[in-house]
Amino acid sequence: MNKYDVVVIGAGPGGYPCAIRLGQLKKKVLIVEEKLLGGLCLNWGCIPTKALSFAAELVDDFEKAKRMGFDLTFNGYDLDKVRNWKESVVKRLRTGIEYLFKANGVEWKKGRARIIDEYKVEIEMETGIETVEAGNIVIATGTEVISLPGLEFDHKHVIDTDDALDLKEIPERLLVIGAGASGLEMATIYSRFGSAVTVVEIMDQVLPGMETELCEALQKIMKKSGIELYLGSQVTGFELLDNRIEVSIKTSGDVREAIYDKILVSVGRRPSVSSFERMGIELDSKGYVKTDATFKTNLSNIYAIGDIAGPPLLAHKATRQGIIVAENIAGLKKTPGKSIIPSCVFTIPPLSAAGLTEAEAIANGHKVKVGRFPYRALGKAISMGETEGLVKIVGSEEGKLLGIHILGAESPNLIGEAVLALDQGLDVEHITGSIHPHPTLTEALQEAAENFFNKAIHVANK
Repeated sequence: MNKYDVVVIGAGPGGYPCAIRLGQLKKKVLIVEEKLLGGLCLNWGCIPTKALSFAAELVDDFEKAKRMGFDLTFNGYDLDKVRNWKESVVKRLRTGIEYLFKANGVEWKKGRARIIDEYKVEIEMETGIETVEAGNIVIATGTEVISLPGLEFDHKHVIDTDDALDLKEIPERLLVIGAGASGLEMATIYSRFGSAVTVVEIMDQVLPGMETELCEALQKIMKKSGIELYLGSQVTGFELLDNRIEVSIKTSGDVREAIYDKILVSVGRRPSVSSFERMGIELDSKGYVKTDATFKTNLSNIYAIGDIAGPPLLAHKATRQGIIVAENIAGLKKTPGKSIIPSCVFTIPPLSAAGLTEAEAIANGHKVKVGRFPYRALGKAISMGETEGLVKIVGSEEGKLLGIHILGAESPNLIGEAVLALDQGLDVEHITGSIHPHPTLTEALQEAAENFFNKAIHVANK
């Protein structure tokens, strides 16, 4: 029986960095992946959706270029080429992971792993079943998509986000159920690709849990772009008619009937527990693995990282946890501390956040002040033709920085400044005191901070 210092189950954004870091620390490590290296994020999530989102943005860029004086005609696109380009991005990154495994002495096997006792893992592969022994085991099995009762996936008419990434033709009419990050990203992508898109959300806000003011602004932008939104609503019935779907949508006022080519259900995910469900590993009320501050489970040599260990379900969180676990196994005694975990939703335009929302700050007992600065008042944004957006800074009356929220072009690239400021415990005045280069989008953060103190230059202070 082969023996390893560590066996990692799952090669997603938590598992593969964990394995690589273990290799750097000279541990004998095996990583097992049932599907493809990179897991959900690389193959069916973060990377392919952002590749398609970037492609979809080019549709808007054509219109902007025409307004700027370029003699351009948009004659559509070749969907097969767009899909092939998306796949080339994914394959390149997947190949990179395999190279890094080799460079760091990480062994990997393709197969279904199952923990059979605290120190043994059974791997079911095409060539047969192998059992290996491990001093430590890291569970990084992620989550799986949830269907709606009565609206189960047939992967033809009722599809999930994996299906949506690989459609052979653009649906004329697309219904998206769920206005979370994945649902809205797909809605904006397929809207730009030519679908008439409707989004239905049971809550009263798109992106529930994110900063309400910016979500309301995003909602208006999406409606302006032609996306139909029904909030506080739900699908109550459907019927297949001549290869299309008649759907009943219950809103606050009435029931609306409509016909769609496809329904994309994006209502959440559940923990993937099949590799360890009989091991007595403690789970919380929602089925996520319970861990301590070092991501150790109730079994002392077994760890859980990433989505399987609970929300937020974000790749960068999983990566940090994987590295911390690797270093703890190697005896470096690391803890995550109180690091801020940013959230980025790649709609058009994107919405990014770090720290507390205004509502969360109030709920936590803070007397709150806010500073705002709109993209429409920013020279760089105007010169880019990107005037839809807003920066909102949330702080206490005393000026303690509590959160930064950005709706607008390049917000995922801008939010890093907010993370650094919040992690370092800076006050709002530290942002005002830092000279931001002109003309750039980063000036919006400084102006929002100045507005917090009623002294912004390029907007009326209120």
